[in-house]
Amino acid sequence: MDNKYDLRIVRTYKSLTEAFLQLMSEKHFEDITINELCERAMIRRTTFYKHFADKYEFFRFFIWRLQTDFDTINTASADYNDSKSFYVSIIRHLIVFFREHEQVVQNALSSNLMPTLLDILSEQITSDIAEKVKASIKKGINVPASPEVVAAFFTGAIIHTVRWWLMQKKQMSEETLIEEVEKILFAL
Repeated sequence: MDNKYDLRIVRTYKSLTEAFLQLMSEKHFEDITINELCERAMIRRTTFYKHFADKYEFFRFFIWRLQTDFDTINTASADYNDSKSFYVSIIRHLIVFFREHEQVVQNALSSNLMPTLLDILSEQITSDIAEKVKASIKKGINVPASPEVVAAFFTGAIIHTVRWWLMQKKQMSEETLIEEVEKILFAL
């Protein structure tokens, strides 16, 4: 049976994701235990370990899931035809996510594991951008560098710009931040 359509697995992932968001709004990532996560999700530890090696692997899945949800909602990010809109849409999505999950984000930012969490987030975004750039190249769209370099460059810019904005306690509005990023992109 294909795992993608197995309702038990879908339900397990949904429960884990919701429980993780709840726990991250209450405490730092490093303070969350697999036992707590499983209890909150109402699944057995053996079920968790059947799907994930540890909470870091689950966090990768969690980020991947957010990215997948974003791609289905945000058609501007579906391909690389308009590269400026593509990157602005990613930043908009991150800002919306951060706004909707402010306590989760604050707990992650103050976590001792923040560099690790950023690395996982960066890996996922880099992979996603590289895949979209490769797909666009196959459609005949001209890209100025290799997909991997383009993806690494823009992921770093996106992650660190949004992180800077959050660390500055959002001294500028979301729209001003996006306008500033658009100015940079249109100058390229």
